[in-house]
Amino acid sequence: MMMQQEKLAIDEKTLLQIIDRISIQLDYFESKMQQNINVLILVGNTGSGKSTIFNFLCGAKFKYVVTEDDEYLDLAEKSDLYSEMNSGMKSVTKEPKYYYNEAFNHLLIDFPGFHDTNGEIDQLIIQMIFYKFITKSNVKIAYVITHPQNNFLERGQGLQQFINSVFKEGNIEISKLALILNSYQQNQSDKKLILLVQKQLQDLQDDKYDKHEWISVIRKIQSEEQLNKVFSDENREKLWLELITVNEIQFQPQVLPYSDKISTYITEKSNQILTQICQQMDFNLTLKQKDLNDEQFILLQSLINSIQHILSSTPEYIEDWFNKFINVSLELSQTFHFENDITENSSNFLKIFNFFSFFSEFICGYTAFEKHCIQVQQKCTYFLENLQKRIELQRAFEERNREQQSRIKVENQLTNEQQIRIQKEQMYTQEYENRIKYEQQLKMEQQLRTILEQDKKGMEKQYQEYCEKSLEIQSNLQKMIQSEKIEKQQVEQDLKKQLQELQNKLNEMEQRRKEWLEHRANRPHHGHHGPGPHGPGPHHPWFKK
Repeated sequence: MMMQQEKLAIDEKTLLQIIDRISIQLDYFESKMQQNINVLILVGNTGSGKSTIFNFLCGAKFKYVVTEDDEYLDLAEKSDLYSEMNSGMKSVTKEPKYYYNEAFNHLLIDFPGFHDTNGEIDQLIIQMIFYKFITKSNVKIAYVITHPQNNFLERGQGLQQFINSVFKEGNIEISKLALILNSYQQNQSDKKLILLVQKQLQDLQDDKYDKHEWISVIRKIQSEEQLNKVFSDENREKLWLELITVNEIQFQPQVLPYSDKISTYITEKSNQILTQICQQMDFNLTLKQKDLNDEQFILLQSLINSIQHILSSTPEYIEDWFNKFINVSLELSQTFHFENDITENSSNFLKIFNFFSFFSEFICGYTAFEKHCIQVQQKCTYFLENLQKRIELQRAFEERNREQQSRIKVENQLTNEQQIRIQKEQMYTQEYENRIKYEQQLKMEQQLRTILEQDKKGMEKQYQEYCEKSLEIQSNLQKMIQSEKIEKQQVEQDLKKQLQELQNKLNEMEQRRKEWLEHRANRPHHGHHGPGPHGPGPHHPWFKK
């Protein structure tokens, strides 16, 4: 759900370049401030000779150049340490130049002119760097002013205009600044000139302020001889000793010139991003809420609570609120993989927004931004409250479904357990019946073995009797052989006959025994204990002789 970006009033790339240029200056400045260094800033309009004085204080050597068209000062030796000099009214200093005087422990800064013609962007950068410097620490300011005549009236008004335009409600007295009167060319002495300027300044301000104490004079150079005299090492030392006595002052800026484009950017871009976040959040969360698992739901609840807390709070600084809201929104999108371009649209904006928030009181776009934030608070609060209710209803419905499914699962489990218990009982019953049947079978087998033993003993006894009788008959036959040979054959025949009959009986008994065993094996088991009316009792044909 992407939104088409509106065309903004200023190029975002240009603003980022401004920030980079300013950040480089601030990083260097802050690194120096950590060394407990005093700061002396040279300011002044274009053509005031400010860069020349900076180079002089840095120890530069000059040469007096004479041409057919002009006469001017130039550096005897070029160096990156020095500010570029221009004899005309065109500014050549676009960014501050630095020089550290180790002997006096002062960081000298050559600032570009505040009313130069370098363009609005460069002027904005100059103003912002200056405001950053003077608000981050107490500094000393030396204002360089071209002063060729005794009359200070016109130049004094320019100085007053500088103070009123740069500092809040003119809260800096002229007497608190060091003044460097450059290019003075009258015969009057420096001392008398300073007294005259002090009186003129008091008259200019209607005796409102105290007498100006820090005023230095640089004579106009009109020859090589004057050059060596004015820019001597002695005068350099003297000027340094005058400047380091200036009191440090804490300033409070008044306005930020050329900030209207930044204001338009902040207003339009913030409204675009805030509107986009609300729409994407509404769309994505409504789309995703039905597919959340328990862990994601808990995380979503936590993030929603964080957003609601941010929306309901009234922070001291609205930019803090905006940063928190953006960060939580990004966390929400990244956590649940929402398709959005919040990161792409907000990363550069946050950098610009946070950087310029230092000057929020001078950029009216931040006031409009606060109104947008209030609207977003209302929209998001309403949306999140409805989303919270929908989620709670959905989770309650899902909870009821889970409870119902859990109850059905428990009932099914109880039913399954009951069936398993019944099956086990049936199995135990079957095992018990099988054990009873097995015991009965063992008992019947034991009874049959007992009967067989008894039958065997009876048969052995009968056999023994038959054997004894046979022996008796044989004995009688022997006796009869002696007495009756005639009857021998008859007797032998009788004996053989008897033996045959005996053998047939034995065969018959053996046959009956097999029949009984077969009968026993084929007979069904009815749980009857011992021989009964249908068992192998004494009247069974097997027992007949």
